[in-house]
Amino acid sequence: MTAPDLSSRPEAKRTARISGGREGAGTRSGGDKPLALILDLSGEKPAADEWAARCLGGRELLRINKADLKWKSSRESLSYIRSFAPETFAVFSSDLRTQSARGAMALFGALAGARRIVLGDSTGRTLERTRTAVLFREAPRLALEYLLGYGLVIPLSLLLTSLLGAMLGLRKVVRGSASLAPRSEALTALYLRATLLAPAAKGGAAGGMASHVSGFTRGALALGHRLKFLVFGDPGAGGGRVEIKTVKLSSRLSATRALFELWNNLVFGASALRHLASEQRERARIDFIYQRYSRFNWAGVLLSLTSGLPLFLEFNGSEVWVSRHWDPIGQLWLLARFERLNLRAADRVFVVSDVERRNLLGSGVEAERIVVNPNGVDTDQFYPGCGGRELRRALGIDGRVVVGFLGTFGPWHGAPALAEAAALVRRSSNCHFLFIGDGDQKAFAEALMEKASGVADWTFTGRIPHEEVRVYLDACDILSSPHVAATDGSDFFGSPTKLFEYMAMARPVVASRLGQIADVIEDGESGLLVAPGSPGELARAIDRLASDGALRERLGVAARRRVMERYTWRHNASRVFDSAKRS
Repeated sequence: MTAPDLSSRPEAKRTARISGGREGAGTRSGGDKPLALILDLSGEKPAADEWAARCLGGRELLRINKADLKWKSSRESLSYIRSFAPETFAVFSSDLRTQSARGAMALFGALAGARRIVLGDSTGRTLERTRTAVLFREAPRLALEYLLGYGLVIPLSLLLTSLLGAMLGLRKVVRGSASLAPRSEALTALYLRATLLAPAAKGGAAGGMASHVSGFTRGALALGHRLKFLVFGDPGAGGGRVEIKTVKLSSRLSATRALFELWNNLVFGASALRHLASEQRERARIDFIYQRYSRFNWAGVLLSLTSGLPLFLEFNGSEVWVSRHWDPIGQLWLLARFERLNLRAADRVFVVSDVERRNLLGSGVEAERIVVNPNGVDTDQFYPGCGGRELRRALGIDGRVVVGFLGTFGPWHGAPALAEAAALVRRSSNCHFLFIGDGDQKAFAEALMEKASGVADWTFTGRIPHEEVRVYLDACDILSSPHVAATDGSDFFGSPTKLFEYMAMARPVVASRLGQIADVIEDGESGLLVAPGSPGELARAIDRLASDGALRERLGVAARRRVMERYTWRHNASRVFDSAKRS
């Protein structure tokens, strides 16, 4: 297998540009060029840079890290942007057609003092407005969206959520305690996925949702079962072997992310009803509904109540908790009602870890409805010797002990902890650190690696297509999963897909002793466990592995054997369909 082409990836280099300790923060470097601020929402830095060079030429370009704005109030964000006195405010996204809050971002730029507002995306679309046009055209349109959203969509969503909750009692009367007849033959599931897989996510390096959807699909098909998809956009799975019905995302109401998602819940729900009615008219077989839980969506509940089909809910964690700690969305009071409805309505709730099972038990979900179903890996896709040697030569890191990290650089992934550990690893260990992916904490991790310049060598690849991930992992000698504990003190509830992908590559894993990670990795047998958030302990484990090739070999072989025995996507899909047969 040949190495991926790196010529179009300016991020695949030893250093990264940092200004003032974080990307995008700092003062202007002088000169007479007007300043253009760029807010990249896509996570595709090479594409964003190419677009900026093409559309914002002749201006001094300064990138704003979206993480710097995420937790600021509107007033604080405006003050922050105004301090740069930008001539142009530019926003780059994966797809403007599905990007929420476009009008709000344009108005934000105008109020921040920019005379020119430019929106672009990776599909080639560009929208340009003057400040005057934004204030007199976009602002009235935005006001109308707010009026419709808060005056109609939110009240209607609340009413329908309450109505569906009341109907749950009627469903219990109709269905009683009766269950499906035991089944032994192949089953058919209607798979609902109302979360959009944007272009960046489809090609993203560590998109857990994309990996889970495609992995579960391959596992179900391998077991002889059938899936019928109803999704927003491309399901990202199946390869023509599944039936797919797509729903077009609507941007008619997109003033805020919450309103955008609430409006599209109504769009998806109506489409789902029409689709199921068509399936029933054609007497198509569907044994149960399987929905990946997502924010502000109860389409599975709606279909289950109207059809009588069992609802199986894939619940990867509370979106209310995520919004409070990782990704603020707004309208939490309504999101909590959506979440309670989904959990009440589901005949089975599939969670990825014992910790999440305990969380649901504490919130009142009955034990008999909860099934622990860890994530997995396709060992036919992820295996040693799949192209890493060629990639090492392309990156110029032959002869080094390569320590890899894969992730979306979220606050829980621990990339900064690995960057701090890199500065403590002995030079004699001859290590090169390979950071794969993109996300909020990437700029911080880059800044820490800059401080380690002269002590550690590194490469930040940026976002890469998922089909290339295995090649990058195969180029590594040691793989790191330095997850950190939640800032609110809650237990780690995840089941990191990358952990199983690491192990399938027959590489030793250095991982944090947290939640399910500590159950999957047998310390000293299939990897090494370290205290979460301890760069010193992490560095010592890396030094130990770097100096002992035989230990790396033994741990890697054991790791692959362990995932093949317990943690493949076939195992994951089997737990779902076996549960349906027993229902």
